[in-house]
Amino acid sequence: MVLAGCATTPDAADRPAEAALTVALAAPVSCLDPHQTPQTPNLNVSRQLVDSLTDQDPETGEIVPWLATSWKVDDDAQRFTFTLRDGVTFSDGAPLDAAAVVANFDDIFRLGAKSALGSGYFAGYEKSTAIDARTFEVRFGAPSAQFLQATSMVTIGMLSPATLKKTPDERCAGELVGSGPYVLGKIAFNEEVRFTARAGYAWPSKLATNQGAPRVRALNFAIVTDPSARHGSLVSGQIDADLQVLQQDQASFGETGPRLLSGTRPGIVYTLLPNETRPALRDPAVRLAIGAALDRTKFAPLLAAGERPATDVIATTTPGYANRSAALSYKPEEAARLAEEAGWKIGPDGVRAKGSERLSFNLVYSASEVYGPVYQLMAQQLAEVGIELKPTPLDDATNSARQGEGDYDFVSWAVTRGDPSVLASVYPVKSANPLRRAKPDGVDSTIARIATVVDPAERAQAVSDAAEAILSAGHGIPLFEQAASIGIAEKVTGIRLDASGRAIFQDAEVGA
Repeated sequence: MVLAGCATTPDAADRPAEAALTVALAAPVSCLDPHQTPQTPNLNVSRQLVDSLTDQDPETGEIVPWLATSWKVDDDAQRFTFTLRDGVTFSDGAPLDAAAVVANFDDIFRLGAKSALGSGYFAGYEKSTAIDARTFEVRFGAPSAQFLQATSMVTIGMLSPATLKKTPDERCAGELVGSGPYVLGKIAFNEEVRFTARAGYAWPSKLATNQGAPRVRALNFAIVTDPSARHGSLVSGQIDADLQVLQQDQASFGETGPRLLSGTRPGIVYTLLPNETRPALRDPAVRLAIGAALDRTKFAPLLAAGERPATDVIATTTPGYANRSAALSYKPEEAARLAEEAGWKIGPDGVRAKGSERLSFNLVYSASEVYGPVYQLMAQQLAEVGIELKPTPLDDATNSARQGEGDYDFVSWAVTRGDPSVLASVYPVKSANPLRRAKPDGVDSTIARIATVVDPAERAQAVSDAAEAILSAGHGIPLFEQAASIGIAEKVTGIRLDASGRAIFQDAEVGA
């Protein structure tokens, strides 16, 4: 496959930036290194700092030029050859050439498990080679049908060679230089992250309307965890954009005043993930009973604008999606039957037990997360069939430590990506593996096939097989589709969503 790029038209490259933009985030930022972090709030911020080789059209799914003007993929998707744009530099002045891209790819591969998303993108990676200053080749040991799309993701955003010499902790803390339209300024993780526009920037994605430097002089991300405070600040004009509008506030957006920009995030839907080392959760019957006891239709009032109950393990906007809502329907009688047949009997306190063990589980999550009310509703629904769920909000540091140590019964995750091989980032043993699975089995091999099959029909079948393997054993309990739902002040124009639902400010303008 060969795709030619378009000519650069930096009509705004020398235009003075005109205004400042304040954007409210619903959760604190914990790590700014896009090569490492999988968390959405972090990546929303990091996207402004780095460019990617390609971009993905959110309407068509087509992969289009960004830093790469063209590429060739061999017939079995094991060798990729890219040609870079001329004249691109990092903000420290270093050239963004083939050697710099090779260094970035090698960095992500070496990070291994520290790059929860990147490790999946580079599965089977052998090496990258700079052929000349503008051309490089990437080789895989097996077909990697997913890799071209991966090059559009912020995780594979380009960092300067000097940045790559920093420690992972230094990079998380913000010692980062990218080639993107903005440069990092002040960082206070629990309060704000400030950017300034990069003068002379002239290499945005083909999808950008503004092919030059950003028109917004300063881009400030403010941490505002209270949704009422965010919405009130948007309406009053204290902020210019709210990156997470709740369902309850959706009706307040109209033809005048602040408006709503919304789109379903592709990838793994928000999913309840069991720690399968826990004795009770080793049993698929228990996991399936929990899934059957959840009435997802009742979640809607508690979700963000545009979010809706899950109907598959992946979102409707992900290639390979199929409506599997029958497998996710509310079946409390089935839940009770599965628990009974597995030996769990209703105890005097209404909670099922087997001997001295109660069917009781904790669900750990960050206290800054917005889905606490959904978890409380889930606990009520599970209690109706004799299963106790204890939502356990924790501060960010404790939550991270508990999840890292596997000290939980359940966690809830979603992973954004416009390719079905996103499943490989969560479920296999050699992945982030929040299920704490120890031995690869048919689930791993079924998911792995998605990334290696080139034929579209065969790939669709591989996705279907993987979804069936996950759902039939209760390895994941899909809850709801996430959406990017952004409230935008009336005076602001040009903010758009990329294919992952992340806000892009390259085209943004602020009026009077």
